[in-house]
Amino acid sequence: MGKYKNKLLKFKDGIINRLFVNLKWAYSFYRMYLGRILFYAFVEILKLVVDFFITYKVGNVVDFAISKDTNQVIRMGLLYVVMFVVMSFLSISANRIAAWNFNSMQADLVKKLFKKILKADWEELTAFHSGDLISRISNDAKIISQNAGSFLTTIITQSAMVIVCLAVILVNDASMILVVIIVAPIIVLSSRIFMKKMYDAQNIIRQIESRETAYSKESFHNIQAVKAFGLADEFYRRITLLEQDRYKADMRSNLFSLLSWIITYLAGIFSAIICIGWAFFRVDSGAMTFGTLTVVIMMAYRIATAGKTLLQQIPLSLQLTVSIERVREVLDINNEKLVETAEYEKFAVETEKDGVSVRVENMSFAYKNGNQIFNDVQLEANPGEIIALVGPSGEGKTTMLRILLGIIKAGSGNVYAQLPGENGDKYSFSTETRSLIAYVPQGNTMLSGTIKENMQLIAPEATDEEIIDALKQACAYDFVKKLPDGIYHNIGESGVGFSEGQNQRLAIARAILRKTPILLMDEATSALDVATERKVLSNLMRKDAKRTCILTTHRPSVLSACNRVYRISDTKVTVIDDAEIQQLMNDF
Repeated sequence: MGKYKNKLLKFKDGIINRLFVNLKWAYSFYRMYLGRILFYAFVEILKLVVDFFITYKVGNVVDFAISKDTNQVIRMGLLYVVMFVVMSFLSISANRIAAWNFNSMQADLVKKLFKKILKADWEELTAFHSGDLISRISNDAKIISQNAGSFLTTIITQSAMVIVCLAVILVNDASMILVVIIVAPIIVLSSRIFMKKMYDAQNIIRQIESRETAYSKESFHNIQAVKAFGLADEFYRRITLLEQDRYKADMRSNLFSLLSWIITYLAGIFSAIICIGWAFFRVDSGAMTFGTLTVVIMMAYRIATAGKTLLQQIPLSLQLTVSIERVREVLDINNEKLVETAEYEKFAVETEKDGVSVRVENMSFAYKNGNQIFNDVQLEANPGEIIALVGPSGEGKTTMLRILLGIIKAGSGNVYAQLPGENGDKYSFSTETRSLIAYVPQGNTMLSGTIKENMQLIAPEATDEEIIDALKQACAYDFVKKLPDGIYHNIGESGVGFSEGQNQRLAIARAILRKTPILLMDEATSALDVATERKVLSNLMRKDAKRTCILTTHRPSVLSACNRVYRISDTKVTVIDDAEIQQLMNDF
């Protein structure tokens, strides 16, 4: 008894169950397209009806020809011409509807995935490589869109074809039911043999495709370093190994598909021999006419054709299942907690008058992997101040900025913005308070497009004059005005065409346009010379004396311009005095 129970549990958790679970998800996701899918199914069913009619009437044509009834033969011939025209129109219509459904479904699924990634919890999202996410958006979304509607329609129509044709055969000769009882289990069992192996192979293929996309993305993004270190051959070798893995996985999947098809095909041939042999026996015994025999053979052929189509759905269904699971993994990521209140809107308006302070009190934080970053730390930054965060790499400088941005949430303690004054209103930092902050991240964050388009990402309504003013504050206008197109100059991918220092100044100018009371800069001046760095910081504070500026840096040259310097090290945040700052500058 226990043995059968284990087999039942294994079946419930097996491929068939996963297929149905994922098809259920596909149905729930595409409910808005249910009308279109049903319309497509209706056209396919009409094709089925016409096809069946053409096949069924073959028996009459044969009997009319044998009886030499010319008029009836001509009439049936004309009817066949009409039916073939109708069949062609339906086929064209079905193809067009399928394309309509596919493109609409893919567009919506891609948008849904893209929006999820943009809104997802940052820590959960970092579990996925960006190349893997690209693969899921492009490849898996396409597979789902291509098959979500047509797969079920094909199953329904072709199964209906098998049932109807089988019914016709049984109506013409009820004794064929004995043959059906014999051959049906053979067909069903033969189709199940390699299903698990085909599923595993499809899963491996999707994973390898994600690795290839990720590796290609990293290679192209770091193409200068690849060339500088003479690593072209090494990178080519590695992509070759990935291609070999993909080739082996594809061939393995193809092998299992072929073996499954061969076994099922042979089972079908064996079943057909039994059916046809029995039919000829019935003709020979006088229990069946030649016209009926023709109908039986044609129905058997239609069953075989429909069966072949159904067999082709097995690898497609497994491919669809794998892609759905990969898409669901992304869609199941928790979203950031978005908070929108009238209370915050009032608070944000108040910050425009005299700025806002940043307070961190008794705050502790650890990433989900258990890495403890902060333990009971304090920090303060007030309007008109420049605050620097220094310390070894990986100790928590960028993490502090992420907490202030609401990208991650402190484990304990208080992290809030406060209006000036001891009793000023307070508001905890979250996704909502990002509107108070302009942020200049590490690295190159310029996007393809003109300088103006990059600036207007932050301030869509910014005029040319406002953009130029921001560029001047960031000491970027001196080189921008020399460009042939000025602020309409096109920036290449990742700022190609500009130096690292120029890209940093453009990024600072973009942040300035946000006109927020808080400015966060993460190693944003690392590529600038000391004089330009000091001038940029001076411009920032002179233009808006109420701005609260917090920056991270490894360069002591900027520390003398700061009101306070915090060292972040060993989960602690401590203020360092002038003597320590001078020592850092001397050591540098």
